[in-house]
Amino acid sequence: MSDDLDSHLALTSALVEQRLAMGDRAEVPRQVDHLAFFKKSRADAAIGELEAAGFTVRDVTRRLLKVGVEFHRTDACDHESAAAFTREVVTIVAKHGGSYDGWASFITQGTDAG
Repeated sequence: MSDDLDSHLALTSALVEQRLAMGDRAEVPRQVDHLAFFKKSRADAAIGELEAAGFTVRDVTRRLLKVGVEFHRTDACDHESAAAFTREVVTIVAKHGGSYDGWASFITQGTDAG
């Protein structure tokens, strides 16, 4: 899992840099969407652990051999926060034999209204 985690952390760091270059206020918490795939026999346990970690499962797509799980949670997207949620998700997904497809969220720009 170390290589897989390292590659996901590298992708996360690059994504955060790209978002910062676009003017994202990365420290502002917002909904962060994630996608992972599991074998049918392991999906329910993975979903349970994701929910226990505070994620909301939005959609479960059951195919012949795999189950796609879309889930989200409110998090900031700065380097430290993004690395933390990436590490958490990759660890849960790997524990259940799944594959993590990554994360996405809206760019948050401007100033606070209040």
